[in-house]
Amino acid sequence: MEIKKLRLESNIWKFYIYSILAGMFFAVPIMVLFWQDNGLSLTQVMVLQSIFAILTVILEVPTGYFADVHGRKKALVVASVTGVIAIISYSLGHNFFQFLIAEIFFALSISFTSGTASAFIYDTLQGLGREKQYKKIWGNALFYGMIALAISNVFGGFIAKIDLRYALYASIPFFALMIPLALLMQEPERHKLIFKKGYTKELLKIIKVALIQNKKLRWIIIYSGIILAFNQSALWLYQPYFKLSGLDITYFGFVFASFQVVAAFSSKYAHKIEAKLGQKYSLSMLIFLVAGSYFLMSSFVFLFSFSFCFIQQFVRGFKSAVVTDYINQLTDSNIRATVLSAESFVGRLLYAVIIPVFGWIADVYTLAQALAVIGATTLISGIIILIILKKDKVI
Repeated sequence: MEIKKLRLESNIWKFYIYSILAGMFFAVPIMVLFWQDNGLSLTQVMVLQSIFAILTVILEVPTGYFADVHGRKKALVVASVTGVIAIISYSLGHNFFQFLIAEIFFALSISFTSGTASAFIYDTLQGLGREKQYKKIWGNALFYGMIALAISNVFGGFIAKIDLRYALYASIPFFALMIPLALLMQEPERHKLIFKKGYTKELLKIIKVALIQNKKLRWIIIYSGIILAFNQSALWLYQPYFKLSGLDITYFGFVFASFQVVAAFSSKYAHKIEAKLGQKYSLSMLIFLVAGSYFLMSSFVFLFSFSFCFIQQFVRGFKSAVVTDYINQLTDSNIRATVLSAESFVGRLLYAVIIPVFGWIADVYTLAQALAVIGATTLISGIIILIILKKDKVI
């Protein structure tokens, strides 16, 4: 019994290392340049990411079911193996279809990790009688992963200066180490189900309540989805935009690392800002900030124009903390988690639909024009929903 407890205890530090290894993805700041260097247009880049977003949504249920039936450890092992296949496929790939195979494996890896990882930690702590420490332990794991990602982003810029493909090669050993680490973990007794029997039927019922029957909840979820989708739309345009502005590739990593810092502080102090502004202005300002950032990016292209992207990072952190709270207030506790999943689903689905269009505009016209179109579309769609939110007395 004591040996089993010690093995369960070891899950915690092993998972911390697992999170750090997962964050060692050096190619993040130069990935779009790598795709373009291999002949992909911005339209193809956006199609790749659209397929990835759709796949992660589709795979969410079956991979969660796998983790509940076959165990968290096996799910993490599969996630690690598919992650290694993905990074190797990218490292050796030279065209759209080879990169598409890599994206499929990345989608599998992300889906097998999503939900499974938090349930693995929760079940481990429950087996140790320490489930009250879940927020602290899980927060630590997220922190270590984000710090690792920020560090790898910085080094990725320097490595890519030598050769873009080297930034992908550099990640392979870190991803590969995740496999033996996952195999060394102790399978905890399952207490927290990710997906219960009949979950899909229950999910559809709750989505019906959230998106059809409850008007206030419906429109705030749609508004949140618009903010999420449009705020993320320029993510894959950042790198060609930095290049256009004259920023040396060496500094791409520093810029991406700074984005994580801005979003983190925005999330941390969101409650204080919201307390001063109130619900009406906190919600309303988001759409104008996102649209405004795109108009600034399209109108002023110079060496430090990446600073306009900080507005989007502020929105990313602020929205995740504040809008979620508004949804919680409009939702019963017994369906709250599923409604939040529905909110994420709406945002990801809209994101998957719109990004290929913006990629096509950037290819056919100019990058600056594409950013202006994103800004205008954001503003128009957001204002329409804000009018509805005012009419339904949400704001």
